[in-house]
Amino acid sequence: MAQSNGQPGAFMSYGVGGRALAMGGAYYAISDDATAAYWNPAGLSQLQRKELTTMQASLFAQTKLMYIGYAHPLKGGSVFSLSMTQLSSGGFEKVDVTYNQATQEPSVINKGGSFSDQQRAIGLSWGKSVTETVAFGATIKQVTRQLDSSSDDFKTLDLGTMKVMGPYRLGLGLQNVFSQSTGDTDDKLPVVIKLGNSVRLFKERLTLGLDASRPLSGTVDLRFGGEYWVTRWFAFRFGLMGVPAIQETDFGFGLNFRSFGIDIAQGLHDLGSSTRFSFSFRFGQSKGDRSSAQIKGVLKQGFDAFNEGNFALAVQKFNQALDGQPGNKQIQAMLARLMNVTSFVSQATGGEETQAFVRKGVISYVDGRDLRGAVNSLRYAYNKNPKDEKLLNLLNMVEKEAGVAEMTRRMEGPEQFTWIDQKIYDARQAVYDGKYDAAIRRSQDVLDLEPNNVTALEIMGSAFYLMEQKDKAIAVWKRALELDPNNKAIREFMQNIK
Repeated sequence: MAQSNGQPGAFMSYGVGGRALAMGGAYYAISDDATAAYWNPAGLSQLQRKELTTMQASLFAQTKLMYIGYAHPLKGGSVFSLSMTQLSSGGFEKVDVTYNQATQEPSVINKGGSFSDQQRAIGLSWGKSVTETVAFGATIKQVTRQLDSSSDDFKTLDLGTMKVMGPYRLGLGLQNVFSQSTGDTDDKLPVVIKLGNSVRLFKERLTLGLDASRPLSGTVDLRFGGEYWVTRWFAFRFGLMGVPAIQETDFGFGLNFRSFGIDIAQGLHDLGSSTRFSFSFRFGQSKGDRSSAQIKGVLKQGFDAFNEGNFALAVQKFNQALDGQPGNKQIQAMLARLMNVTSFVSQATGGEETQAFVRKGVISYVDGRDLRGAVNSLRYAYNKNPKDEKLLNLLNMVEKEAGVAEMTRRMEGPEQFTWIDQKIYDARQAVYDGKYDAAIRRSQDVLDLEPNNVTALEIMGSAFYLMEQKDKAIAVWKRALELDPNNKAIREFMQNIK
């Protein structure tokens, strides 16, 4: 680009990849393939599978640009890449000149063949998502130049970040943030500030990008481009380099065939035109597939521990699964409820009836679809073990979430008093106090756990009768007589109604 002319390593500012170059090089905030190692290493974090890509470009005057890159995702979420960018220019005429010492004019000129200029950059890149929406990356490069018998070498570091905000992406980074030179040169690679923006529209079929880069000792280079997927396998692209003083106009297209991709870009500039071809190949199991398989395994371990009543171990496994899928709302909800449980009861293992009902209640609570069932199961467990304060606290928490009107409280009767005994006592006392609605609720709490509790049916029938709902009273008492035909008290109630 004109803005970079005269800068050491200027060949690294042109761009690589048929897709990116067809978009005018406005690719810094897109960078979602193996060429991200060149553009913005943070974009490597988006790669799901191993990818190999190569590009050949015939520029002008026997000048060729070549790129090859390989990206390899790892289990932990990191993606590493090894790449090489090479610019070769040949056909330069080599001459030997002898000067007249008196006039300092050339006296003898001998042609000595030809020589070439070859510049190469080999890079090792790394990218990883540090949060759900932010990625970071870095590239270490060795840049070499061979001009006939003269050579020099630069070692440099690039840094890049990418932020995803829905359909909008922002890329920001520094190129050559650190450099060291050796060989036949006193040059220093310029520090370049990179800024990229992109937006995806129409269900991600259209992507637009706008990039700006500026060497600290140069001027701003603007690039604009777009890509539209006409079908799932064919895309048309366009771009401008050097906005508003256009240096190059670009267009091209891309074809995707499952794991293969072909991208062609045509550039029109002052020196004529140039054609760039890219080929890419994606292979191996995707990072998402590996992650999903691992998460499924961890989740299975968590559910197994959960169903066995080892709630603390289940929390640990669900946390591991959430590390792999931080946006999984279902895991988040289950983990939040399970952590509520473990603050009171860390486990309920074994075959005892009490533990079985605790597990049943916790499973219903964590599932979240049957809070009333969770309450009843935990109440039954507490009825079997009324001295368990932690179980009572867990029950009260679930009752509160379920919107239960009356919370279960510590037993106030004799030592052998159970939760059922307490509820029967409270229901009977409510009848005496004229609180018939409360008596019916408390009787129903008992019947939820013991549907055949005759005493609860008797009290409920009495409450309905006193509320002058005689039909309901008769129905409840009939159910009680079916269970206990010899119940004289209920028969007397029935006779009084008649």
